[in-house]
Amino acid sequence: MDGVGTERAAAPAKFEPAEKTGRLKLFLVRALNYVTNHVISHIPSFHLRHAWYRRVLGISLGQGAVVHLGCYVWFYGPGQLRREGLVIGAHTRINRDCCLDARGSLRIGENVSISPEVTILTAFHPIDDPEFRVATRPIEIEDYAFVGTRATILAGVRIGRGAVVGAGAVVTRDVPPLAVVAGVPARQVGTRPEEALRYVLDQPPALFE
Repeated sequence: MDGVGTERAAAPAKFEPAEKTGRLKLFLVRALNYVTNHVISHIPSFHLRHAWYRRVLGISLGQGAVVHLGCYVWFYGPGQLRREGLVIGAHTRINRDCCLDARGSLRIGENVSISPEVTILTAFHPIDDPEFRVATRPIEIEDYAFVGTRATILAGVRIGRGAVVGAGAVVTRDVPPLAVVAGVPARQVGTRPEEALRYVLDQPPALFE
């Protein structure tokens, strides 16, 4: 289910064109989505999964970045992915069963920890659009951010460097650097110390995972 976007002057909504797609092209895109999200994402090998993400889909994976089993990558096709950009920085970890919506631009920095079952949505239906079209806004998650289990991040949001999103939170607006947010909708409940950001998420992955 798509998220409901919030207004943000710095990132105006981008409506997806209502293009007429040939049946063969549509079949190939849907087949690629199926193979990616129902076959490749469940192969217990980081090497094989990452090779598919990089070479077939064109996802940018930094050194030491890890995408765990069961993650769903939402996209319109490899060409769109390469144009809009899905970037995952060095030593970042995307844990099991996350949803990465790359129909709009999605950029995740270095040493970012995304906990299991997090949903990140760049696309949404503007509730005042009489045609109920799909629109997108970019999402950026800066270095050292930490997103708790089952949190949801909606379109157009920037999560600042070192910020923390609590488990189950729904983020509808930008999160300042080092802020700790929680709740529905997410609100600031604390601040993280700058000196805490000295780690590198470089734990080697298991052989089969």
